[in-house]
Amino acid sequence: MKKQQLSEFNKTERPVFHLTPEKGWMNDPNGFSWYDGKYHLFYQAYPDGTNWGPTHWSHAVTEDFIRWDRLPDALVPDRAYDIGGCFSGTALTDKNGRHMLMYTGCWPDQNNQQGFGRQIQCIAFGDGTTYEKYDGNPVITGDMLPEGGDPYEFRDPKFWQEADGTFRAVIANHNKTHGAQILLFRSSDGLKWEFENVLADGEGKPGWMWECPDFFPLDGKYVLLAGTMGEVESVCRIGEFDSEQGIFHETAWQTTEQGFDFYAGQTVSAADGRRIVIGWMQNPQTAENREVDLPINGQMSIPRELQLRDGMLLQKPVRELNDYRTDEVIYRNVKLGECAEEIKLDGISGRTIDMEISIEPSERYELFRMRFAADAEHYTEFTYEPDGSVITLDRSHAGPGKTELTKVQTAVRDRSGRLDVRILLDRLSAELFINDGEQVMSAVIYTDRHAEDITFYVKGAAVMDIAKYRIKENK
Repeated sequence: MKKQQLSEFNKTERPVFHLTPEKGWMNDPNGFSWYDGKYHLFYQAYPDGTNWGPTHWSHAVTEDFIRWDRLPDALVPDRAYDIGGCFSGTALTDKNGRHMLMYTGCWPDQNNQQGFGRQIQCIAFGDGTTYEKYDGNPVITGDMLPEGGDPYEFRDPKFWQEADGTFRAVIANHNKTHGAQILLFRSSDGLKWEFENVLADGEGKPGWMWECPDFFPLDGKYVLLAGTMGEVESVCRIGEFDSEQGIFHETAWQTTEQGFDFYAGQTVSAADGRRIVIGWMQNPQTAENREVDLPINGQMSIPRELQLRDGMLLQKPVRELNDYRTDEVIYRNVKLGECAEEIKLDGISGRTIDMEISIEPSERYELFRMRFAADAEHYTEFTYEPDGSVITLDRSHAGPGKTELTKVQTAVRDRSGRLDVRILLDRLSAELFINDGEQVMSAVIYTDRHAEDITFYVKGAAVMDIAKYRIKENK
């Protein structure tokens, strides 16, 4: 396939309300922070190719989480200690008003027979546009790891400042004996650090390595997010944090994504107090394996508001997206199941839309099915089977893309056949929020952008309410 020109891609295929790289590769979100009146998001990027390469920190800012302005790259791999890549990290505002970045530098080690680089933690300072690396880098090295810690798997610091002015950081590490672990470090000034404790380990949890940890208070508890390598993509642990002792007491855990494509979620505390998470909308196992030749590879999820309810983490699209809704189409009490074929509704179609659906049984029904991004040949399918309270997302008929991961299935809370779904479609993706954000399913789809049909089918009898909006490109 001939590589598509960037100008053509921008007009017809670039997502409208998801952040994408200007060109080239994108992966993990970094440095999600509020600084100088704007939200800043950095992200892992390789602008010279559409596969992973020596990683930069590219940079974008927003005032409403929907429209982003790209700025020059903040970090590039140009020092001996990060020439293998400026890996993931976070940001905060220091006491001098500077934007302070903490990131992992990859330091190539030719003595390692597997070709890995030692991973060390570094600091940079900036004014929101231009950044300079700290002369004292690195500030945390593998020499500070507890027994069994692997210096080649030691990355992705999330750091913050406590009320007493001291700094803490959680960093991902692999222990050669115990597997995945999240380490806690302490500093009085953000520059001189010491190891404090193993905050959490992977015993009894999926994945041999947990990447991109995020640790934050939420609704009276503390939440630890991490991307898992080897099994489930993302996990959430909920519990209590003893700040003085540096100990996390876990009370519950869950997966944070039931779809295909969400990884490395990172949060920010919004100016109004909301906790907002954004993730790389991609699966790291398949990101470089695609059957299309677009000038970009990667996009971010819609930013999501987090809350805890009954010990469960809920995720909802940021409310600011509602300001971009237009061309409302409403249907009430649509009777499904009266005919044996799937149905279409006038005005219910599109690939840059926000749509809310509620299903109620009018009698017993066995299956609800929705197909979207559909034409005569292609579709992505969402189904709900109320008898087992099971939902399925199937992109095996979506056309080109990732052939290894085509179907995912998960249980939902039994609500006697009732189901609420909010679906966001944005040219190259779908995000489905189930039952007020109790489950989320994200999927990258490369189906031809002219495939805009949406159809519905019920085996049995049910009633559907639906509200559909087009998302406009400018507010």
